[in-house]
Order: sequence, then C-alpha cells, then structure tokens
Amino acid sequence: MLNVLWLSSWYPNKYDLYCGDFIQRHALAVAPFCNLRVIMIQFVPINWQVPLAVTEHITDHSFTETIIYLKKSSLPSPFNKIVNQWNYMKVFKKHVNEYLKEITPDIVHVHVPVKAGIIGLWLKRKLGIPLVLTEHCGIYNDLVPDKFLDRGIWFKNLVKRVMKNADVFLPVSKYLGDCINELVVKRSFTVINNVANTQLFYYNPAQNTPMFWFVHVSMMYYHKNPKGLLKGFAEAAKLNNNIRLRMIGDASDELIAYTDELGISNYVVYTGILSQENVAQLMQESDAFLLFSFSENMPCVVAEALCCGMPVISTNVGGISESIDESNGIMIPSNDTKQLALQIEAMVNNYKHYDRKKISEEAIARYNYQTIGKQIIEVYESIVK
Repeated sequence: MLNVLWLSSWYPNKYDLYCGDFIQRHALAVAPFCNLRVIMIQFVPINWQVPLAVTEHITDHSFTETIIYLKKSSLPSPFNKIVNQWNYMKVFKKHVNEYLKEITPDIVHVHVPVKAGIIGLWLKRKLGIPLVLTEHCGIYNDLVPDKFLDRGIWFKNLVKRVMKNADVFLPVSKYLGDCINELVVKRSFTVINNVANTQLFYYNPAQNTPMFWFVHVSMMYYHKNPKGLLKGFAEAAKLNNNIRLRMIGDASDELIAYTDELGISNYVVYTGILSQENVAQLMQESDAFLLFSFSENMPCVVAEALCCGMPVISTNVGGISESIDESNGIMIPSNDTKQLALQIEAMVNNYKHYDRKKISEEAIARYNYQTIGKQIIEVYESIVK
C-alpha cells in the first residue's frame, strides 16, 4: 500500500472537537486503502490547562493521527505572530522529520493551505514528493466578512504558492474550484466530495405522526443564518400549525430568546450538541432538512440528510446546488425569508412527490466512505504511476 502523509491546518482535537471534522471523515474514508499518518498543530491559549503532549490515536495499524498543542505567545502584536509562526514551523518540521526516519511517503496531502501548506512546500523542495492539496475554506467569495480578498499579503501569497505548486488540486465542490480559479490562480482541479457515514445515516422508515418535522443541524454560527431560518419558519407556522422544527447544535441564549420573540417556542425544539448517532436518529425521524446559510461550500449535513432520504430546502449558495435538484429538494435565494416560508409550505403540500428511499439510495452511492476513499486513492495512484 502507498504511504501517505497528511498535513492538516484543521483537524478535530481536544481543544476544538469540531475543527475540520469533515477532514477527519476524508481520512477515515481513505485510510483502508493506504498507510496514513495525519499531523496537525493546534494553537491553544496560554492558560489552557490540558497537557500539551502529542496525541496519537491509532484507528488501526495503518492510520495514525498526531495532534500537537502549542501555547500562543504572550508577546504584544506583531511580535506574537512572528513567534507563533516560528514555533509552528519548528515543531511541525520536528514531527515530520521523526516520521521520515521511519517512512518515506509516496504522497504528501495538504488540507487547507494556511498554515500547513508551508510544510507541504518545504517537503516538496526537500524530497521532491508529489504534493496534493484539498481546500475546504469558504472564504473565496464576497459573502463572508473575512473573505480572501480582504486578507493580508502573507496569507494571499501563501495560498497562491501552495495552489501553484500542488501537483493535484482537489476542492470539495466545483463551486469552490471555480471561485479559486477566479480569485486566486488558474489551474485544473478534480472535485472530491465530502463524505457521510452511511453506517449511521441511511433511510429508516419512520412511523407517521400528526406533525411534519423539519430539522436543522449546525453550530449555528452567523454564516448559517439561524435567525433568518427561524424568521422564515415563523412565517410558515402562521400558515400551517402542524409543522415543527428541530434545531440540533450549539444554540445561544440570544437565539432561544429570539424564538420566544417570534412566538414559536412551542414549534421549535432545541436539542443542543448531539453525537453523530443521535443526529442520525433524529434525521431519520424527521421529514425534511432546512439550511438557510449565507455562504457554504458543500456541507456534510446536506449529504447526511440526503442519505437519510430527506428532501432538503436550502439557500442556493456554494456547491449545494451540485447535490440538490427537483427530485430531492428545493433551492431558494439567500436570506429570502418569504421564499423560505413559501417553500416550507410547498414541501409539506407536495411531500408525496419525494421518494425517500430513492433519495437515500442515490446519496449513499455518492457519499459513502468507500466511494470517496477510492476516488482519493485513485488520484494518488495516478500521480505515483
């Protein structure tokens, strides 16, 4: 099997459990087909009390995750940034060199160019190992407040250098690849979608209930527009008092209070953060999925909802339209709460037109771990050959 080294800018860890969890899912998909090592550095606050030891989680003999925790510098700006960058490079290179004493990788795969791309470029210069790049970041548009065009010169130059020097570029959606071609650098790409754990997310016919249940899953950050979603749902609830909404994720007190202001507290259930198993169960027990984001790439929750056979109502942003058509959902303009309300009612009235079993079968065939893992390994093998 090929020896593959992943250098990840984001990855789930003890400090941030949900940091790049979609990258870890890609790792789980490709790990059965190669000897995989993932290395990632997580900066933590100075007062963080958890030991800073390296964590190695061995899923099986061919897959190892190495997470290194670094405390941020306490120096004033801009000196703290210089020290942080120096420590990042020094510690990352140290652990990569320790890995190289045992194994020479056939492929180096960077996930998110800033900052791990620095180490990818260093390794390519040092050993001439082919460099693969996957970008997941949603900054390549005019919709987000921290967009690429507003970033500093160092950030922009690093992204461009990694993009130019990567032997293969694998965005998670065509939309993302096209945006990078427009804003960063012209180059060819191959789309590798995000994955869904189809051992958990699959169609399970639920018992009929008098209520029509919608479900939303996210950390409810600003770009997910949870307030807009609630406003649109409140309008729909005026037309149909048999609809209900499950909000799965980290809802703030402010968001819950806004639900009270809208007068829909009896229509909305907040579950808090749940395990993947519990999320899958509630998806299977719900009727349709709602997403009202300002911006996206290709969120895993859409793939997971489709694998459960749920039709999706989503704003037409990012690469979501690459997964949604008339057979499995409805696309609406961003931040149009009136359209959201109208399409919620349309979904309820026309629900019999959606074949949940077929939606699930098609999504599972597209997003399962084995399919995505094989797509990635085929890219690796084509480079090596």
